Amino acid sequence: MAEQSKSSTENKTQLDHVIYSRDVVHKHSKATQNILNLCIDYIDYCKRAFQEGKEVIWTSGMGTDSSLFYSLGIIPASFTEIGRLCSADAVVLAEDFFQVPNETCAMVKSDLGEFYLQRGTIANRLFYSSKACEPYNVAFQLIEDYGYDVHVMDVGFGPKKASQERIDNIKKHYRDEYIKAIEWAAPGRYDPEKLRTELVFYNKIQRKIRTIFNLRAYHPTYIGSLPMMLLLMGNAHYFGKPLEYEATLDRLIEELSDLKPGEYHDEKAILCWSGARGQEFNIFEAIDEAGGAVLSWNIPNNTVHEFNTEIDPIDALVEFELGDLISGTSENASRYIIKDMEKYNATGVIFYAYLGCSFATIDIELKRKYFKEHNIPGLSLIGSFDVGTVTGQVTTRVRAFVEMLAKQRKESKTA
Repeated sequence: MAEQSKSSTENKTQLDHVIYSRDVVHKHSKATQNILNLCIDYIDYCKRAFQEGKEVIWTSGMGTDSSLFYSLGIIPASFTEIGRLCSADAVVLAEDFFQVPNETCAMVKSDLGEFYLQRGTIANRLFYSSKACEPYNVAFQLIEDYGYDVHVMDVGFGPKKASQERIDNIKKHYRDEYIKAIEWAAPGRYDPEKLRTELVFYNKIQRKIRTIFNLRAYHPTYIGSLPMMLLLMGNAHYFGKPLEYEATLDRLIEELSDLKPGEYHDEKAILCWSGARGQEFNIFEAIDEAGGAVLSWNIPNNTVHEFNTEIDPIDALVEFELGDLISGTSENASRYIIKDMEKYNATGVIFYAYLGCSFATIDIELKRKYFKEHNIPGLSLIGSFDVGTVTGQVTTRVRAFVEMLAKQRKESKTA
């Protein structure tokens, strides 16, 4: 695909925004450009690897399954990314060919369409945990008819209040499901020490990302909100290139550490982003251009919770899943968000969900109510996973919200 930078106003697709961010906005940072290059190449890299005979499995791309598959010598390709930088035809195909209702989550439709359009040229094995999303459960049943080998890990979240016996039963079930997944993915190849090594590596990566968070608080405009979100998306699958991803984090830490006090420290309204990893990339541009900076993140890519590397590695996967600080009830997540916002002096939160996601829209409403009770300004956005630019109405709301927070921040300092 030929790449060419456009002006900010000419960007029409997600790929346009990433290229513009790389070539224009972040030409001062080689590390940030490397992150964006890894993002651009990720799915194509997984596709090339599969065509070259390497083992690739589609997965969520999160900490547990990515670490597990890397330990088995398998590249984890995140199925949520197959549609992020791809064709707008995928959603239309899902609606017309598969007869998926228009109101269904656009992310699921985009992925379903891409798996159909790219069948035969991409990896045909897919691993999925049933706990996350019912529309995905249905979509992955549909693609089984088109040459895909789908393995579903039948699990769920632990209840908020449960007896120790119930919790022990849940843990045993989780462990059994992981063993089944290993036998499906790579029979006879499991090595607990290799898995432990991957868990140690994952923990190390999260600590480096948290270091970047802390350094960025002193230089919030050095790396924009969009590349920061994309960096976080790779925190477990590493864009298929673990060592290159780690080296890029090291370089970014070095770049930020070399800055002088006050550099890239323009007065900003500090924000928290909570919910889905926004697909409409010009929302992030609008935040930055309106005088905001997202320093606090509450998205599926958890950088806070680490694996316990002192116990059996499979048990560590189970404990990680059941003890995820980002997951769980909206109230528990909200308390964590507020604590993180206080750390970075964030004064407002943007809640983001994809159109058609029943879970996220309810979750947003519960969190919005919680934050309102704590007098923290919030903006709720329902976005789309469709390839294309966001409407002017949405960016106007974002700009107005950020400008309001920036004004309040300025007034509080002069009062």
